[in-house]
Amino acid sequence: MQETEETEQKRRCIIVGAGDFFGMPFTVGKNDYIIAADAGYENLKKLGITPDLIVGDFDSMHIAGVKGTTGDVKDLDIYEDAEKAEYIHHLRELKLDGVETKVIDPVKNDPDMMACVRIGLEMGMREFHIIGGTGKRIDHSIANLQILAFLAHQDARGYLYNYSQVTTAIRNTSLRFPEGMKGFFSVFSYSDHSYGVTERGLKYIINDVTLNSLTPTGLSNEFVGTEAEISVREGTLILVYDIQNLSVDS
Repeated sequence: MQETEETEQKRRCIIVGAGDFFGMPFTVGKNDYIIAADAGYENLKKLGITPDLIVGDFDSMHIAGVKGTTGDVKDLDIYEDAEKAEYIHHLRELKLDGVETKVIDPVKNDPDMMACVRIGLEMGMREFHIIGGTGKRIDHSIANLQILAFLAHQDARGYLYNYSQVTTAIRNTSLRFPEGMKGFFSVFSYSDHSYGVTERGLKYIINDVTLNSLTPTGLSNEFVGTEAEISVREGTLILVYDIQNLSVDS
């Protein structure tokens, strides 16, 4: 990414879902770990990309003998397990086209994308890029926004891509953008209230304000080509900016 912060860059987890897909918005690195979320595997196959892992209940990608298979998880209450997410340790494993595959019970609280994120976190991943996670079904898009906020609460960072924009979330921290950024920049309070929100280096300067989750007062600020920064003292923010600002080799 062209944004910068005071943390060490670590291996990226790229998760490809079955939503609207416009190709990869950046060059995949040799150290990146790629997870196909259910029928997101079909999107990757179109690009000739083989994932490191496939995860899903296969409700949108039907495979004979796989859908609904729970293996040794049949006695585990998926709904009671929502917080611990112990279910990810009891998934049936198999090979699909030679790729490691984990099968999720379709009766669950977590969507496939959340299961992918949990698996990535357990592997030590801290940076997640979700592609094919918007469009088609707005409920899935909203769920993926919640995943961005969830990651921010895990001191990790998630990015959600659509055709023209990138969405991410920050919590109790700041994020800097280098010179040369263009287009719109919007910020929304995901938490009920976000305190001490400051935006510098943008068209509209905001100093130490409180945003709330009921009014979209942070919509449509603009980059002006100078170094910019967004910070929040207490709270979780959803940030949206134009995809044209991505570095090809982020």
